[in-house]
Amino acid sequence: MPQTLTIAVCISDEVTLSDFITPSKSSPVSTTRTTRFSAPPWGTSLVSFQGRNAPTLNPTLTYGEAIATGRQFDVLWVPAGPGGDYRPGPGVALIPKEEIAFIAQQAPKAKYVMSVCAGTVQLALAGVLAGKRATTNKAFYRAIVAATPNNIEWVPKARWVVDGNVWTASGVTAGSDMALAFVEHLVGAKVARHIRGVVEIPQVTENDDPFAAFHGLV
Repeated sequence: MPQTLTIAVCISDEVTLSDFITPSKSSPVSTTRTTRFSAPPWGTSLVSFQGRNAPTLNPTLTYGEAIATGRQFDVLWVPAGPGGDYRPGPGVALIPKEEIAFIAQQAPKAKYVMSVCAGTVQLALAGVLAGKRATTNKAFYRAIVAATPNNIEWVPKARWVVDGNVWTASGVTAGSDMALAFVEHLVGAKVARHIRGVVEIPQVTENDDPFAAFHGLV
């Protein structure tokens, strides 16, 4: 029997939708419903903070419910949260404490922990990136580095970075590139090539990052 991976997509008010909706279309994962299985089989759950400005995404669980039940997910997918893109300093205070607590609880036993764009802020605050290499959105790179603990080895030029079981992507569209690399990691290059052909995403490597130079980071 193929292995089933459960995926928790961590969302909150002001979440960057393209950080998880677009990458989900670049893989066999679909977040259009609360849980769906496909080949290779894996399930996706949306875990969220419920606020008045939250988009209508019909999440499976709240962070509080997930923490209370002790349900463990195989993969955490963390998009940019509130204020993460444009004002990471003040935005840190807007990230739900429940989300940070959930990530901190899940990460030690998760098979993979993944973030897109300023989702690295949540991982950093949860202690997941301590002592690890990571990257993030290059437009806000300096502000994000300044807003997070100094025990992280930030990589200024990278489309995505893999350190152990932690995967971090650069800004927005890099999430799709990382998702396809993740598919190749799990089930092989043939499947990844097929998906690329269907969704028309060119193949790139971790080092294909022109935006680091564009933003004066290298």
